[in-house]
Amino acid sequence: MSVEEDPELQELLNRKLKQLLIRAEQKEERKKFKGGVVHHLDSNSLREFLSEFKTAVIDFWADWCPPCHLLSPIVEELANEYRNIGFGKVDVKRYPEIASYYGVVNLPTLLIFYEGNPVDYIIGAVPKEYIQMRLSRLN
Repeated sequence: MSVEEDPELQELLNRKLKQLLIRAEQKEERKKFKGGVVHHLDSNSLREFLSEFKTAVIDFWADWCPPCHLLSPIVEELANEYRNIGFGKVDVKRYPEIASYYGVVNLPTLLIFYEGNPVDYIIGAVPKEYIQMRLSRLN
């Protein structure tokens, strides 16, 4: 007898599927950070941000840095295109301790994290394609 022929089994399977879907939605709702946008991070939020994404890109920038302003729209585009990757920004003027911790001395610097650990970095205002190439190495 197949599942289609057993209405009781079909009902149990449908109920279990609904439960799994509800749990998945609840888990997604608990996430503070969503893909598709660039999140402004501080000392408190950075650790949580890195834990919510397998791959994350952090843009270290400052308001006084012209190349940072050139890179910013590129980071925004990438965040929109790579929704499974977390994109964040750290203002080094406001949070110099974060930049110091990761050894960031040049701006802009993109740090690429995999499973919470820095695995690559990009210094300067580089083309979008260059960042995409570096990200493709991780997938």
